[in-house]
Amino acid sequence: MTDDLYVVAILTSKPDKADALRDLLIPATEAFRQEDGCRAYSLHEDIKRPGRFMTYEVWRDEAALAAHMESPTMKAATPELGAILEGEMEQHLLGTLLQL
Repeated sequence: MTDDLYVVAILTSKPDKADALRDLLIPATEAFRQEDGCRAYSLHEDIKRPGRFMTYEVWRDEAALAAHMESPTMKAATPELGAILEGEMEQHLLGTLLQL
């Protein structure tokens, strides 16, 4: 396993809030990419389920991820997510077993 921490997050909007979630996530992703310890951060939308977004993130370590979760951009976005999301955000922490 490598020391990097890989994260997949899944955020699903309420049926009428896909545009609002997209509009929130795109600029937030730009800011997240600039954070210390962020090695990669990409945003994807499910082709078959518009309004279902996934992030693929690579962080230097758990401390960098913890700092990200407390960043000004994340703190500003969190209250807005409550009105936009259908359910809770899923966050999956992954370690690498084999890499290409």
